[in-house]
Amino acid sequence: MTPLIFTLKIKPQFSLDVSELTPDKLAKKNKTQIKSLKLNYGKKKVPVTDLFTITGNDSENVQILRSCDKLVCVGQGISHGTIEVKGNVGDLVGQHMKGGHITVNGNAGSWVGNGMSGGRIDITGNVEHHVGAGKPGDAFGMTEGFINIKGSAGDRVGDRMRRGIITIHGKAGDFCGSRMHAGTILVLDKAGRNVGTGMRRGTIILSKQPKHIVATFKSNGNLKMQFLRLLFTQFVAMGKEFTKFKNFDPEVHRFSGDLARNGKGEILILQTLNLKK
Repeated sequence: MTPLIFTLKIKPQFSLDVSELTPDKLAKKNKTQIKSLKLNYGKKKVPVTDLFTITGNDSENVQILRSCDKLVCVGQGISHGTIEVKGNVGDLVGQHMKGGHITVNGNAGSWVGNGMSGGRIDITGNVEHHVGAGKPGDAFGMTEGFINIKGSAGDRVGDRMRRGIITIHGKAGDFCGSRMHAGTILVLDKAGRNVGTGMRRGTIILSKQPKHIVATFKSNGNLKMQFLRLLFTQFVAMGKEFTKFKNFDPEVHRFSGDLARNGKGEILILQTLNLKK
């Protein structure tokens, strides 16, 4: 069997909702049934065959080719299988994701992993704001799962996240980890202003000292956090892109807070990064 491939035929002028193109919703559908699907395109519903060329037959492994930033809701609600996108995408990648694996070979918009409760998302490029965060009206952000951003991310990474892991290999914007309830965020380049503001629990790991940490965090000095050895070992086992973690040492400068929220969270600034080439 070959992956079920959707190749974009047009350059969309409006937002194109591709939430129907998931292993969950395509399961047990034959080619005729798949071709009869209609997608929300702007204010209209348009037959999928007007927008995509369809090849392959394995609905457990979906590919979207020639993608662009007009495609939204990629992998919405996925619980199993894989979705691989070649090109950029818009907002809400992996919204309400429960399992499976989404890979975007390009950039993504805002709200990646909004409401996700399991699975893995890999973005090879940059993302905009609110990675793993809750939208207005949501009680929490992501509650489980793994988001791996190889580029940089915008503001409010992990806002209100409850559990899960977010790794950002590039930079993070302002208010990274704001209002966290639990979970782990790791930023391998610079983070913006007000890291961890309002956090209750959770761990934010930074490879570089931020310009400013709010006064409601208390310095606990330099410590050896041995759990980081286990965390970094787990990362190394996840793939080649994580081999750099072999050289990470668990010595950190620890800040606890946010004390304004009676918070028991922590910001850990790595002190000895032996990033050997």
